[in-house]
Amino acid sequence: MVTIIVLFFGPANAEMVKIPWHTSTQSSPWIPGNEYIDGWSKNFMNGTVEENGKVKVGGELQAEMIRPHGTKGPIPFVLMLHGCSGAREWNFASDYGEKLVRAGYGILVLDSFATRGLGPDGVCSDPSQLNWARRRADDAYAALDWLIDQKIADSKHVYVVGRSNGATTTLIIMNRVIGDLHEHMFAGGFAMQPSCYLMKNVEFYAPVHLFLAEKDEATSPALCGQMAESKRAIPVQVTLWKRAYHAFEDHYSVHIFHGYHIGHNAAAAQGTIKAIIADLNAARKATR
Repeated sequence: MVTIIVLFFGPANAEMVKIPWHTSTQSSPWIPGNEYIDGWSKNFMNGTVEENGKVKVGGELQAEMIRPHGTKGPIPFVLMLHGCSGAREWNFASDYGEKLVRAGYGILVLDSFATRGLGPDGVCSDPSQLNWARRRADDAYAALDWLIDQKIADSKHVYVVGRSNGATTTLIIMNRVIGDLHEHMFAGGFAMQPSCYLMKNVEFYAPVHLFLAEKDEATSPALCGQMAESKRAIPVQVTLWKRAYHAFEDHYSVHIFHGYHIGHNAAAAQGTIKAIIADLNAARKATR
């Protein structure tokens, strides 16, 4: 059983919410010929090993929503996506979430795993992580629609911040091919140590900022750098943190996890959230 860690801090209103997940009815491919196309699923519980062979066309996702005290009406929001471990990573959401709320943004911390019966290791040992990232993109759009439909979020100012598998999900979310299938779109995406496999020629519909770790052994910073350098209508911004490993935002010492080094790097962790907030503030100022 996956446990949600409740995030609560001073100047904010926190509440647990349930988000109805979408069932995909579109049949357009993500990338023609992509061997991971089975990630484009007509439903989320379609008989994968992680779902214990279950098939379920609808359900709810758990999330924690936190808004600054005193806010009324739709406000700018940030959707936060965990990595392959799921709820084990909520310290990242607590740390970054607190800073985002104090900066005046609402946050929605979305759990893609708890209601789908995944164990404490999430999908970290699953070879089909790109499939999962594609499936989780639909989770993000379900959350976006819910925030807007409930008149909680400003439809023009909802952003997504993802780490690791959630960062790969972020790149898929921001893919114009995927975005064009949805009524609402995100204003921008921030991807912390994503996999950029098969992403080189993807066109994004809004700004994307990559935060990479020089010593990342789990996802290739070089591949992401090559992706960012390829010409596209909306350029990709890249920040590469020197001497940082995968999961640099987590507050534990560097150690081996599933065969690669992960662990904290203070400069990368603090610099990333400062850069995200700076980008968000600049976008808000530009639209006033």
